Amino acid sequence: MNSCSRSSVLTWWIMAGALAGCEPREPSGQPDAGQPEPACSTPTGAPIEHQGTISAAETWSASSPHVVVGDLLVRATVTVEPCTVVRMGPARSIGLDSGGSLVTAGTQARPVRFEPQEASQPWGQFRIYTGGSARLTWTVLSGGGNPSSAEATVRVSAGADLPGPRPLFVDHVTIEGSRGPGVLLNGTSGFAEGSTALVIRGSGSEARPEPLAINPNALGTLPSGTYTGNRSDTVFVSPDVASSSVFFVGADATVRDLGVPYVMDGLQVGNSSFGATVTVEAGVELRFRPEKTLRVYDVRSALIAVGTASRPVVFTSARATPAAGDWAGIRFDGLSPDSRLESVWVRHAGGACQCSGYGCNYLPGSFDVSSAILVFQQPGAAFIANSRIEDSAGHGILRGWEGSDAVGFLATNSFARVAGCTQTTPRDAEGRCPSSPPCPRSP
Repeated sequence: MNSCSRSSVLTWWIMAGALAGCEPREPSGQPDAGQPEPACSTPTGAPIEHQGTISAAETWSASSPHVVVGDLLVRATVTVEPCTVVRMGPARSIGLDSGGSLVTAGTQARPVRFEPQEASQPWGQFRIYTGGSARLTWTVLSGGGNPSSAEATVRVSAGADLPGPRPLFVDHVTIEGSRGPGVLLNGTSGFAEGSTALVIRGSGSEARPEPLAINPNALGTLPSGTYTGNRSDTVFVSPDVASSSVFFVGADATVRDLGVPYVMDGLQVGNSSFGATVTVEAGVELRFRPEKTLRVYDVRSALIAVGTASRPVVFTSARATPAAGDWAGIRFDGLSPDSRLESVWVRHAGGACQCSGYGCNYLPGSFDVSSAILVFQQPGAAFIANSRIEDSAGHGILRGWEGSDAVGFLATNSFARVAGCTQTTPRDAEGRCPSSPPCPRSP
C-alpha cells in the first residue's frame, strides 16, 4: 500500500469515529442543561373524573384535567405529573389511607395545581391517616378547607406514638385561600425531614385563624417558609391538637424562627416516661394564652433559650392587650444542667401558679409564690443570665428550693414593674426561713 492509500485509510478511520460520536440520540424528556423548562400548555384531553377508592397505583397526566367529583380514598400510590391541574368538587376531599401515598412531581416552571371546580365553592382537604403519606413538590393548593367545620386544607391524623410519624413532605408548596388553617397536625405527627419552602397565605377562619395549627411534638419539624398574609400570622400550638395521652413534648425539638410568633396553649417538656430538650432559636416569640404555663417536667428534660441583644427570645402574653399576670410563667419542676435562659424577655407572667410552700417570700394575704420564672430545684450556677423580666403580677424569679442561698440571679438580669420580689429567698437545708427574708424590689 502506497503512502496515499495509507493516508486515505487513516482519514476514513478518523471520520468514522467522529460520525459515530454524532449519532442521533433518543430524546430524554428533560430540557437541555441551561435551557428553561417549557411552560405548561392547556390540556387537550377530556376531563377524567375520580371518586371512590383507589387500590392500585395510578399516574395522573397533564394531558387531561382531573376532576374529583366525590370523596376519594387512596390506598396505593398516586403520582401527579408536572403541569397537571386537579379540580376539586365542592367540599370534596382526598383521604390517604394506610398504604396510600400522593406524590406530586411539579417543578418551578411546571407546577401541579389543586383548585376548586367552582371558584366560589371551597373543596375539603387532603387528610393523611395513619400509614398514609404525601410528598408534595412545587404544588399549589388553592381554595381548600371546608368552612363548615373550619378544616385545614391539609390535615394529618395520627395516634400517640413517640417518636411521632412524619408523613407529610413539602418542597416549594403554596397553600392559598384556605377556609381554615393551611395545615393542621394532629396526634404526634409532624413534617417529614427535609421539608422546606412552605408558603401559606390568605388562610384561616374565625375559629382557627392561623396558617398552622400543630401538636407540641410537631414543633421541631416545621419547615422554613412564609406564613404571613393570613387572618392571624401566628403558629398555634396546643395539646388540644395532640393525642389526649401525649400532650407533652416527648422528643428533642428546636423551635425555629419562622418570622411569625407562636401562640402557645401551654407547653410541657417531657413527662414521667419521656425526657426531652426544647431549644428555642434567637428571635422567636412565644405568646402564652391566659393562665397557661411553660413547664419543664423533671431533671431529664431541659429548656434552652439563647437569644442575642438584638434578637432576644420573648416569652409573653397572647392577649391583644397584655397585662401583668396574664399567664403563669416558666416553671422548672426539675432542673437539668443543660437548661439555659440567656438574653430572654419574660413579660406579663406571674399569674396563679397553684403552688405554695416554696421559698420564703409569700405574696401578701396568701401562701402563693406565683412568679414569672419558678425554679424548684437548686441550680449549680445562675442559668438565667442577661435577661429581662417585666410586668409580673407575682415575683420575678422564685428560688423555690431548700439548700444554699449562694446562687442568685440579680447580677446580670434586669427587672421592671414586678409586683413581688425580683428574686425570692430559698429555704435552708432544714426547710427554715429567716425571720425577715430579703425581698429586693424592681422599679
